[in-house]
Amino acid sequence: MAAPENSKIRWRSVCIGKITVIVCTILTILTQKCSALPDFPSVTYEMMYSAGLDAYSNQKWSDCMKFMSRAIEDYHFYTETLAECRRLCTKANKFNTQKPVDMQLAIFGNYVYKSNCIRKCKMTKFKTRPDNYSAEVDEAFENLKPYDYYQLCAFKIQLYQHAAAAAYTFLLSNKDNEAMQKNIHYYRSLPQVKDEFFVNLEEKPYQTHYIRAVEAYNREDWLGVIESMEKSTREYFKEHRTCRLLCEGKVEQEQQLDFIENIADYFIKVLDCKKSCGQKLDKIYGQFIEDFIAGCYHYLQFAYFKVGEFNHASECAGTYLLFKPGDETMEANKDAYLRLKGIGPMSFTPREDAQKHYDLIAFEAQLLKYIDEHYMFDITEVIDDDDEFDDLFLGDSADELDILAKKKHDLEEFERAHGFQVFAGPKELKGKKRVVVDGFLTDEQCGWLKELANIGGIKGDGYQQYSTPHTKHEMYHGITVDKAAELVEGAKINMTAAELYLNVSELMRQYTEKYLNLASPLYFHFTHLVCRTSLDDGEERTDLSHPIHADNCIMTTDGKCLKKLPAFIWRDYTGLLYLNDNFEGGEFFFADRNKSMQSSVKPKCGRLVSFQASDYHGVKAVTSGQRCALAVWFTLDRMYQETAHDTAFQLLAKLRENPDLIGQKKETEKDDSVPVGKTKALEVYDDSNVQVIATDEDLGGPQRMAADGLATEEECQELCKLANGHGKRGSGYRGHVSPLSTHESFEGLDVPEAAEAAAVQGDGYRGKEKQSSPHTKHEIFAGLNVVHAYKLSEGKACPADESRCQSCEAVLGCGRES
Repeated sequence: MAAPENSKIRWRSVCIGKITVIVCTILTILTQKCSALPDFPSVTYEMMYSAGLDAYSNQKWSDCMKFMSRAIEDYHFYTETLAECRRLCTKANKFNTQKPVDMQLAIFGNYVYKSNCIRKCKMTKFKTRPDNYSAEVDEAFENLKPYDYYQLCAFKIQLYQHAAAAAYTFLLSNKDNEAMQKNIHYYRSLPQVKDEFFVNLEEKPYQTHYIRAVEAYNREDWLGVIESMEKSTREYFKEHRTCRLLCEGKVEQEQQLDFIENIADYFIKVLDCKKSCGQKLDKIYGQFIEDFIAGCYHYLQFAYFKVGEFNHASECAGTYLLFKPGDETMEANKDAYLRLKGIGPMSFTPREDAQKHYDLIAFEAQLLKYIDEHYMFDITEVIDDDDEFDDLFLGDSADELDILAKKKHDLEEFERAHGFQVFAGPKELKGKKRVVVDGFLTDEQCGWLKELANIGGIKGDGYQQYSTPHTKHEMYHGITVDKAAELVEGAKINMTAAELYLNVSELMRQYTEKYLNLASPLYFHFTHLVCRTSLDDGEERTDLSHPIHADNCIMTTDGKCLKKLPAFIWRDYTGLLYLNDNFEGGEFFFADRNKSMQSSVKPKCGRLVSFQASDYHGVKAVTSGQRCALAVWFTLDRMYQETAHDTAFQLLAKLRENPDLIGQKKETEKDDSVPVGKTKALEVYDDSNVQVIATDEDLGGPQRMAADGLATEEECQELCKLANGHGKRGSGYRGHVSPLSTHESFEGLDVPEAAEAAAVQGDGYRGKEKQSSPHTKHEIFAGLNVVHAYKLSEGKACPADESRCQSCEAVLGCGRES
């Protein structure tokens, strides 16, 4: 596990008397279930964060977790309360500015009044709490650094659920942190860590409602979309106001200036901070969603349209056009609404809260533009486009919201630029988010990729080395994109084919993302260039080359799609790019939940089929020849992004810059000596009495095998005696004696129970007292079996005898965490 960078932040110098009080108060907090405030107003998140760092440095993992947790809790309390005080005092206006003697005097007089209002509010809420915090500490909390320490401390004491949640929360706001990416991958590899452990502990209400709205949209639950998205917009505006209010106390002046210059410079920095609120908030699952708030109204107008509430739909369409004036799709929708009875120009008046939000952002954008062009110093992150509104509301719309079935302009441009032609869409394929597109590859390029698959392909690659994973009548071989790059390095294939493999898969990703008009980017989960070859040319077959299935769920007998492991539940979309058509059979088809075919697609060079990973589909038998395709599975979750593309890109770039490296590294030769269905792991038994009597082909599915000779007849009898003599009824079935059939009862025991049943004094020597020699009275024996060793390693326990600690430490760690 990668440790977070240690911070140099420590408590500020305070008098000796206060140190004792603060330390005692913090210790009290650790032993009580109370919030940091208002129970202990003198203890701040900065103090607890520093105490957490000390606990981390001293390897006091439990204390580290408690301090960091309370620091996070107090930080939220402080910032939320501070924002509320500023909000309450915003409208405080003691002096009449209608006819002031001096306008400047009246303005600053009101600032004095508001300042006094805020101070009174803070005194009421915070009492004796210190009110000065270092910028370094605040930056650490804004970047969620406490979660970094929390996750590692939790990991050290094997609290994996806490560790996984904290690590995931930190990574969502620090997507490029490679150390945390590795930590997440490690947590996912642990058998005791479940997918539901990875939750965002900092998820805001508007994000929760937005996610629910999108889920409802995907279910076509239009009332659910309306309910959740309306809540999301209200909570978003609330969160945006809070963010802006917190900007008013975060700027430190670095130089002494004249009074007016000081005020202006401070105001500019506050204004720049407020501008960044949209960039901070317009994120879901850590991914920035361009034009977030406008997109919410796009969802709403479509949902209201679906339920027949055209007045609300028109209002939301008008609100969307406020942020995205001239949008072709929405203008077309507007024209359609205007043809409906009761809908007129006034029906498109933007909502009041959205109008206020827009006016404020637009005015600030104009002001920042003026500052950028005319003020006497440069400011960062200002709008530098001639159109002061363009950079404020970027982006696309929500998924498939064109009620007139009109394609987006950018998709048409993309298709034109690459020469793509849509062969079939959702209507022809009988399912939404399905498309077939031609023109991705030329015949020559298809030939290069097919040759690459045949030269570098490995039997059973992608199917745990099972060369016939779906049917015994066809053999599979394939190659991943990083393996292709390695073959270039070994001078086995030319670079052109490998670069084509890399580039065309990226083109598939881009097109799928654009066609589906997704709000979040797609990532590669697995990329595979694969060919399947008929082994029984010309024979009549009734089976399928690939049985009906979905790519991210388990299909039940009643046709339901269960999203649970071992399915690849993180896969969201699939792209299949075909390389040839000179074979018999092999048609791709979509199916319904009853396994009836809905539509079919005949493969040909350069033809892409793209669809949702939850769509049921299959492949008809390849009765003759070889069928090749480039298959790509996409995910919306960056956590499951494959590294193969980056590895291949970097290696090919290095080889292009240094062509002399090609051929210097010898490529590992393929080993075809292992029979199909027998993995190399089984070769260790070749010299024993173990014999594999059936493989996946014989047993009708991958990852199946049968073997003889693992135990002798005598050993089998001993195991039966152990089970009959010490077995417990219902063991392994939560105490249910007849878990599978009312006609049979089950009894058994697991390994620890067997060890306890067989344990006697004098560990390992039956009938002898502890440490008594089984052979002579002049010697004593001490030992431990594997169960006792495992229990020791779990508890990290060591003997009390210090003289024996050194040897124990070498094996068990002697009480120290790994």
